Amino acid sequence: MVIVEHLNKKYGSHLILGDVNFRLDAGWVYSIMGENGAGKSTLFRCLMGLERYEGQVEIDEDKGTIGYLPDVPFYYSYVTGYEYVEFCLEAQGVKASRQEIDEANVLLRLPLDRYATRYSLGMQKRLALLALMLQRNLVYILDEPFNGMDMPGTLILKRWINELRQRGCTILFSSHIISSLTDVCDEIFYLYQGSIARCYVDESAEAIEQDMMDYFLKAK
Repeated sequence: MVIVEHLNKKYGSHLILGDVNFRLDAGWVYSIMGENGAGKSTLFRCLMGLERYEGQVEIDEDKGTIGYLPDVPFYYSYVTGYEYVEFCLEAQGVKASRQEIDEANVLLRLPLDRYATRYSLGMQKRLALLALMLQRNLVYILDEPFNGMDMPGTLILKRWINELRQRGCTILFSSHIISSLTDVCDEIFYLYQGSIARCYVDESAEAIEQDMMDYFLKAK
């Protein structure tokens, strides 16, 4: 479970997040959407303790056991896919053999013996996901996981998110693709000008799109 109360974040005098409040329950999939610069990535970094903020964030799990995917995964030079996955697992206290990694990689089809910096953006996203898939966290925070994904990668990601839900995990991710949200999410938050403006539960993608257009027109 994750509880966020009155979270505020400023860079100097510029308010990025203002009085953000929400609760995430186990076994549910949540998403945050919003235009560029709305504060989604900053919010995720606050949840992970990577940014200072005002307010309160309560997470049942220790921050060291939360699966986190940044919007742009970083890879050191001359580190292979195998070495990256092994490093991530070791940091989480998880042991996996090369055979277990290969078995998890069957659908992702990554050339794990090659340097990760030479992967395409979509392959780099898949590699970061592979490392997360081999972990056993109860909370997952994924920043734009669908960005750069091709169709097979998108299908694999959606199936994995549904598997996490069935395991009773708490999942929070961001996306600009409304159809990807309505396909897998139980609840969708709309982050508008640094605050949670709306919460969608059963609305269709078309209804959400129309609502977004109304917000855009109002902002003008």
